[in-house]
Amino acid sequence: MKFLNKTSLERVKVETRELDRRVKSYSERADDGTVHVKADDTSFAKQDAEKLIELLEERTRYLPLRRGLSVSIEGPESEMKEFIPRVRNSIRDSLVPLVYYVDLDLKRLARLSVILIVVGMLAMGSASILTELSFNAYALHEILVIASWVFIWAAVETFFFERRKLKNRKHHLQRIYSAEFTTANQRGSTATLD
Repeated sequence: MKFLNKTSLERVKVETRELDRRVKSYSERADDGTVHVKADDTSFAKQDAEKLIELLEERTRYLPLRRGLSVSIEGPESEMKEFIPRVRNSIRDSLVPLVYYVDLDLKRLARLSVILIVVGMLAMGSASILTELSFNAYALHEILVIASWVFIWAAVETFFFERRKLKNRKHHLQRIYSAEFTTANQRGSTATLD
């Protein structure tokens, strides 16, 4: 293994401190619940709304859901007065079908969980009935017990884990829907809508 010489080690320490300082500075900006967006072009189409929703989902992924969201848009000041309401309305219109399909997925997962738990219980019940019969069906009994636990675990996993991901996505989309849209104050990181 190659060891670092003293100057290289010092350089790594300095760069590590610089990285720590930059991360701290970034965390102060990122934790304020504001996403900064730069709009180079004030023509705003449906595809732009979808891209902005993806950007907002990505940028707010690590913010606590209980916090509000503010979207600060930077662009030509003369056009911002009409542009911001158009962006907000376009995003809200684009979010409605997304939330609808997340709701459909949540209902589908709930139905699937119920079906899986019923199949698991039926397999377990069949295994119990087999033990009461007079002939020796040990192998079939074990197969049914294992199958019942597989179905029951699949139901639990679907209901508690997969559903949770969808519920979080729905809450993120609801937060974006209720976000406050303002003009930028020229600070913080920005992302371009183009």
